[in-house]
Amino acid sequence: MNPLPALATATALLATAPAVDAQQALAARPGAQADSLLKHWLRNLVVSQEQYYSEHGTYTTDVSALGLFTPPRQPAASAKPDSIYLEVIQAGGRSWWGRGSLRGHRGKSCIVWVGTITDFPAPPPTDGSKVQGRNEGEATCDQF
Repeated sequence: MNPLPALATATALLATAPAVDAQQALAARPGAQADSLLKHWLRNLVVSQEQYYSEHGTYTTDVSALGLFTPPRQPAASAKPDSIYLEVIQAGGRSWWGRGSLRGHRGKSCIVWVGTITDFPAPPPTDGSKVQGRNEGEATCDQF
């Protein structure tokens, strides 16, 4: 039996199949994928903030200063997808908190905070169900 004709047919079928963009698939069926993707980028945000703190003695609200913003037409190998939106809401000398959200899923987010929770006017909540993070440095998410 010669597997070459079957391989050629399979290759031709794959070549004509429509390409599925990972971001489109994520937007259509977010669930646990969105949760883990946002948590991944919030962990990167925590690491970047700690690096910034070690160099400047304070935290920042400027995500581009943290290296997590890639300008258009300058893609980096580990660039954050456009569908992920990260922001640092409040930052200072001892504490900060931030939020991650996914384009196309308004009203749902993940949050993370670092430092002293008493530095904030109120504990940071997620956008949807207003869940508050219990542990420093640990991302807490709405259900997607």
